[in-house]
Amino acid sequence: MEIEKIILGLQGEVNCRLYFTRKLSNGFYISYSPIIDDGVSEKLIELVVQYLEKQKALPVSDFSPIGCYDDTLEACKTEEIQNYQDVIESLQEDKVERECIESKFINKLNFYCLSVNCTIEGREKNIKFFRRITRFKKLSSKGMFGQIKNNRFSRIEAEMLGIDGDVDTIIVGEEVIILNHVALERIFSMSDQYIEKSEEAIQKIGAAQRIENFAQFEEDCKNDRRITRILTKLLNEEDKLEHCFENFENVKKAIDIFELDIRIGHLNEKETVVYERKDQLMNMVRLVRDSYYRSIIGERPGVDDSI
Repeated sequence: MEIEKIILGLQGEVNCRLYFTRKLSNGFYISYSPIIDDGVSEKLIELVVQYLEKQKALPVSDFSPIGCYDDTLEACKTEEIQNYQDVIESLQEDKVERECIESKFINKLNFYCLSVNCTIEGREKNIKFFRRITRFKKLSSKGMFGQIKNNRFSRIEAEMLGIDGDVDTIIVGEEVIILNHVALERIFSMSDQYIEKSEEAIQKIGAAQRIENFAQFEEDCKNDRRITRILTKLLNEEDKLEHCFENFENVKKAIDIFELDIRIGHLNEKETVVYERKDQLMNMVRLVRDSYYRSIIGERPGVDDSI
């Protein structure tokens, strides 16, 4: 779905619903859907359109767990987001909380969702705009909010929520447009997903039986957020995992050319790379990913850490 088409849809007749969501300690989500005052939804739509106008011309690339380039949007399918259904279920009519949000929960809300029904190219569509909540916790705990009215400053007692109209993620059907990579990961708690997916990749690496002290290598991988992202991406490059360390002579050549501090050992009549310390972790993963190369024309050595 092109952002330009979404903008056109928002400029027609729309019906809006606003949800505020917090993630519970048990991993579940609870969403609240308060009544929106007259004029608020219209103003929010106006702010969203203004923000999308600035984003519509940016190039779009496939979502990568490693990250994205500056001034680039990403796209994926909802099936690639493990916690997506959990979030959506919390918005369902039989699950959403309609009672007043207790003030003690205001600063525990994680994000909001503006759900808009509109018409795009003659078809009824539901668009969900997700945005992390702007927090005022520090100010509300150490200072105060106030307003000046009729030349009188008075304190605002209620807990405050900030809504700015910026958008982190757009979901239309099964299509996901990502405007803020980090926000997507936090809204849908994707760090747990990365750990789970990285475990799949680690098992495939282990099947090659080419890393000594593999148990320590596995543990260190799981405890390094950057590595879990790289290993998650490697699942989409399965051919590399299936054939990692297959040509071990070239593995030794890469270690020699790039002067990697990695020893060659022997285990079960196979040559191995010996994992000894955490500072070897990235180089080990680069060997698995086949990231070391020599350019064709200049024969210059290099490392491909591309997204």
